[in-house]
Amino acid sequence: MSTGYAHGVLGERTAVVAEVRPYEVHGSPHVTVALAFADGTFAQAQLGAESVPDGLQPGDAVVVRMAMSVVVALERRPPSPPDA
Repeated sequence: MSTGYAHGVLGERTAVVAEVRPYEVHGSPHVTVALAFADGTFAQAQLGAESVPDGLQPGDAVVVRMAMSVVVALERRPPSPPDA
């Protein structure tokens, strides 16, 4: 039986990448990413390179994984299915 604890704590949103800036911390690759959401809001996240898709570019559509309103990972948004 689920306690519902994760409801409201974990989530995902779709966004478009506005900017990508790679950098290193003690030789470890990281990325600062600016995100634009459909509701007109923006977010910026600093993530380890393992938490973002390879080759991420401005204009890419992504699924933003969040925990307690903090961006924890990005994934490429799957393509929309063709109209039948």
